Amino acid sequence: MTTTQRVSSGLLPKHDGQPEDATVSRSQGALHGIRVLDLSRVLAGPFCAMILADLGAEVIKVESPEGDDSRHFGPSVNGQSGYYRLFNRSKYGITLNLKDDEDCSTLVDLAKTADVLVENFRPGVMERLGISAGKLRQINPRLIVVSISGFGQTSKLRNAPAYDLIAQAMSGLMSVTGWPDGEPTRVGVSLGDVIPGIYGATAALAALQERHTTGKGQHIDLAMLDSLVSILESVGMRALHGEEPTACGNDHAMSTPFSTYKTMDGSIAIAIAGDRLFPRLAAALDRSRWLSDTRFSHQTARNRHSAEFRIELEDALGALATVEAVALLEHHQVPVAQVRSVTDALTNEHAQERGLVAVEEDGFATLASPLRLTGSVPPRPAPRLGQHNHLISQWTGRTVGNRR
Repeated sequence: MTTTQRVSSGLLPKHDGQPEDATVSRSQGALHGIRVLDLSRVLAGPFCAMILADLGAEVIKVESPEGDDSRHFGPSVNGQSGYYRLFNRSKYGITLNLKDDEDCSTLVDLAKTADVLVENFRPGVMERLGISAGKLRQINPRLIVVSISGFGQTSKLRNAPAYDLIAQAMSGLMSVTGWPDGEPTRVGVSLGDVIPGIYGATAALAALQERHTTGKGQHIDLAMLDSLVSILESVGMRALHGEEPTACGNDHAMSTPFSTYKTMDGSIAIAIAGDRLFPRLAAALDRSRWLSDTRFSHQTARNRHSAEFRIELEDALGALATVEAVALLEHHQVPVAQVRSVTDALTNEHAQERGLVAVEEDGFATLASPLRLTGSVPPRPAPRLGQHNHLISQWTGRTVGNRR
């Protein structure tokens, strides 16, 4: 049965808080009618599927009877994992023991009706369970399988365990993060998982579009390491063309001033790339002499004398409190910002104006999606373990035994 047929025949059940009736479909979204099976755990895969759920796809989270490990990750909010709730919002939740033949058969039946399947098992596990991407796509040629792993399905490292820290270390990212002559530093969030999650959602959407032409799905092989290497931007290009990039703290290797600088009572970020905005900074701080100083008058010269310019700039900023410095530079249209805490970033006026925090129907506060399409849908609470097992027969057309 096609996606359109499933929608028109009412085979998409309702979410929590609405009648779970096969004749009533969920609220419309950009991906309304697209069914996603999420077999993944913890972060990269769940994040990928979360993006699709945010856009209105019907996402069925498939967990083992023990549940996703992330159900036990902090912070705990009213006895539930805030971490799990973030990455599994707006999903249905069922439990299947994929080592059990009957449950594996149920998964196959679900795959027959699915458009996308997301998994982040170690390569080879799906084959051992008898539900390889190849087998599932033989059964449902329109199925798109997104496999996210540490090092890809074909690499010699395919069976090596991978975590965000490992991917960041191997990608070169850690070598350019931190302070000169300091220890290699992990970026403060799990980019090794988040970036392939974003790529996975993007690839799934592209494959859905391609399917309109070919009528066929495909198997998408995404690696955490590959994904991180792909976003090395200027440092990657410098390495490809003869330079070995190194860590330079908050500075930018090719632009000055482009860093954080001390004020009387804190620090601010100033970002000036090129020479067009530099006169504004000089005027704001009453340092017109910088424009005639051969060390500072042009970008290339400032880069060579960045340490000397930092002394000059912080001398000028040292007479100003942080709020004064920000206000002054903003008045002169210099790109500037106060370095804010995470709490401040989530609660300040901009966050409120832009709706950076979403509140689910049960009062749970979560990070909002930045995607604001006409087809975006409000987030719904993540499922309790096995909450929607009673809907399996509705999705597959077959009766299954009681399970947790």
